[in-house]
Amino acid sequence: MKYSKALEKTTSLVIALILIIAIIAAAWYAMQPAAPPTTPTPTTVTTTVATTVTQATTVATTVVQTETTTAVVEKVYIRFAGWSAGETEMKNYEKIIKMFEEKYPNIAVKYEVITQMFHENILASFGAGVAPDVFYLDSAWAPIFIEKGALYPISDLVSQDFMNQFYDFLLEPFKGPNGKIYGLPKDWSMLMLFYNKKLFEQAGLTKPPDTWEELEEYAKIIADKTGKPGLAIYLGGFNRYMPVALSYGAPKPWFDDPSDASWFDDPAVKKTMEWYINLYLKGKIEREKQGLTPYVVAPQDVGAGWLGDAFGKQEVAMVISGNWMIPFLADQFPDFKFGEDWDIAPVPRGPEKRVTMAYTVALAINAKTEHPDAAAKFVEFVLGPEGQKELVVKMGHTLPSIKGLENDPNMWPQHRKSLSFKYDLVQIFLWGPKSGELEGKISDIMASAMRGEISIDEALNAMKQTVEEMFSE
Repeated sequence: MKYSKALEKTTSLVIALILIIAIIAAAWYAMQPAAPPTTPTPTTVTTTVATTVTQATTVATTVVQTETTTAVVEKVYIRFAGWSAGETEMKNYEKIIKMFEEKYPNIAVKYEVITQMFHENILASFGAGVAPDVFYLDSAWAPIFIEKGALYPISDLVSQDFMNQFYDFLLEPFKGPNGKIYGLPKDWSMLMLFYNKKLFEQAGLTKPPDTWEELEEYAKIIADKTGKPGLAIYLGGFNRYMPVALSYGAPKPWFDDPSDASWFDDPAVKKTMEWYINLYLKGKIEREKQGLTPYVVAPQDVGAGWLGDAFGKQEVAMVISGNWMIPFLADQFPDFKFGEDWDIAPVPRGPEKRVTMAYTVALAINAKTEHPDAAAKFVEFVLGPEGQKELVVKMGHTLPSIKGLENDPNMWPQHRKSLSFKYDLVQIFLWGPKSGELEGKISDIMASAMRGEISIDEALNAMKQTVEEMFSE
């Protein structure tokens, strides 16, 4: 009986202790932070609360409470679309995207490359409701996209301090009528002359041409002495012709009214347009009729896709192209050495001045993106000092668009040399609210004249008519 009562007391004590421990454990758990809400793809973490109490009578009881909580890691996916100046540019952007995703593991970027009619395809994707979140925007096309309300004002998403890093002249093309900025320049380039030093030596030429007349003269000499065309140009390419017109004294172009078609009546425009079209008519078509090596060709005439390819394959001695060609040559033609095999020089001058074209492309954000903050983070990473030091400076992509990096010790010598060239005028690729459309239509007319399908006078009249019709709508 005594043993029974003692056991009963002991049992009661143990039960009481268990109840006390359970109450304490419940109170402890209640004081912990609440778990975040769940999503379809949660990360599960198991939390265990354990308390062990041991009595001197060797009665030991362990109370364990297990609770499942959920930590949410929501991943955002954005689409980024651009074109490519060759395989090198694609590889460089893949590298910078990987760096971004390592820094921001909750944002994934899908990189899409559109190889033809880039801006037309982007505009069409807006109509279909499938436009990318972030995309390239050329300065010449910016006014059209801004007018259509396709762009998120990026100046509303990033700080003014971040904006102040950029060169003002590169921001101008992306400024809307309300003063807001709708795209930030990812980099910039200028036209320059690329020339093959070995072909020059074979032709007995010791220095690059200084004038447009010398450019054509050198092209003929090289073709006659080496059997290689001296110069490659694009069929059409209104923007590539522009430095010639401006260097001969033509006024800076601006088209936003039917009356602006009179620009093509300017004597300097007529003279230089005739000369430029005849480069191909005489340098390719007439020379081949005479059984001679053409001294001017288009890239496709020598089995190349673009000027950089034609020059890198050493099928031509000279091209006029931009900084984007430099990393392409280094990557695709590593045995074709800068300084030894090829070099750069300023664009030839005209009788009035020396002029080059400046090109800039922005990263713009879709006005209807579902992830404006994630898109802005991506833009800030790529275009900020960290991104531009990697992509633009170290990888040698082009020229940095933010101040100060032009003196970075990692700047490629080719790019640094291009910045040393002196010009009387640097014309940015923008001549009105419909520059992109106008560029394509006028270039098509030029190409038709260069192939001999229409006369030069017919081409000039067609260009005037194009401007009149475009701004009469």
